[in-house]
Formats: sequence, structure tokens, C-alpha cells
Amino acid sequence: MNDSHHNCEVLPRIKIAHLKTADGILTELRSVYRGARRGEIAMADATKLTYILKVMSEIMTLREMEARLDCLERGIPYAPRREIDVDDQADQEAH
Repeated sequence: MNDSHHNCEVLPRIKIAHLKTADGILTELRSVYRGARRGEIAMADATKLTYILKVMSEIMTLREMEARLDCLERGIPYAPRREIDVDDQADQEAH
């Protein structure tokens, strides 16, 4: 029987508020890259984190496009969406 799923490393809880913007995601990607290059983050973990950040970036882009299209279709000026801090609550629930 493979118990690899029971040997999961629990990562320390951190708050990364800057992941709410593309610049913030880029900053985090740079941090992951540097950590992997220095050997502070295993390459497999860096790859997984990079994938997650990539997906977050794609979803941010999709949300932005949807909001702009909605405004265009309704004939109203576009105003950038204000971020709701729901990720803080989700982060707390995950830990």
C-alpha cells in the first residue's frame, strides 16, 4: 500500500496579498524562480507553484475581459473591479 498521500509536507501559513495583481504574480514567480535556482525550493515544487501562478494569471485575465465585455455590451464605462478579500478567509479555512 502506498502511503505517499499521508506524507504531505504542511507548508507554513503565509499571507501573500500581492497575488491580486499581475505585477504581484510576476513578483511571486520571480521569487519562486530564485528559490529554485538557489536550491531553497525543490524543482518539482517550483514547477507546481509556477503552474498555479500561471492559472491564477489566466483567471485574472479572463475576469478582466468579462468585466470589460459586460460594460461594452451594456454601454457603460468600464471601471476596474475592486478586489474582495475573500481569499484571506479561504486561506484561513485551508489551514
